[in-house]
Amino acid sequence: MSGRAHLAVKARAEALADKLRTAYKDAKGKGRQVHVPWRQETAVIDVYRNAQLSEEEREGIWALFETNMRSLYERSAEGYDPEEKRAELFHPEARFLLLRRAGDQASEPPLGYCIFRFDTEETEADEGEDDLCDVAYCYELQIESSHQKQGVGRVLMDALERLARAYKMDKTMLTAFKNNTDAIAFYRRIGFATDEVDPSEYGIDDVDYIILSKLCN
Repeated sequence: MSGRAHLAVKARAEALADKLRTAYKDAKGKGRQVHVPWRQETAVIDVYRNAQLSEEEREGIWALFETNMRSLYERSAEGYDPEEKRAELFHPEARFLLLRRAGDQASEPPLGYCIFRFDTEETEADEGEDDLCDVAYCYELQIESSHQKQGVGRVLMDALERLARAYKMDKTMLTAFKNNTDAIAFYRRIGFATDEVDPSEYGIDDVDYIILSKLCN
């Protein structure tokens, strides 16, 4: 892991929020909160490390994931292992962006969330040899059904991309199921493209997922 990625991994949630406020040109908020524009309103993004989540927040995050994604995982090639997936979501190095309306109480469920980690991933170097790049990897983007297609996902991904640029990552990455066509269409609309390490780039098409990325420039 490079020095840049290492610094990002070690950063406190408050430091991430501070970077995000600066990225939004001195947005309001303090501590772990950042006020961001959302449609004609203002939303609040709370930034958390895994250990800072309350049990209620943790269970709410898990419940929304299961509501939105369980059936997709059960139909996937690898199937669904709740214990394994829960460990991935609440990994010690996971970071969480929880979005609520300005004025909503912290005890109210978020409208949506993004789970990500700073990491390094393989890439194809110019000379054809494997190399590593620093990435902000989006593990989950989940939106409450009543607020889908209302710009919540776009706000959360914009915040993630701003953090990736603030910490000088090379790109933002994610993996999506191929049959989750609405999600893939959304990511492509906001500038994501098939990544160079996606199996299709090597002539492998018999997988049920796609790897997408967007450069941080």
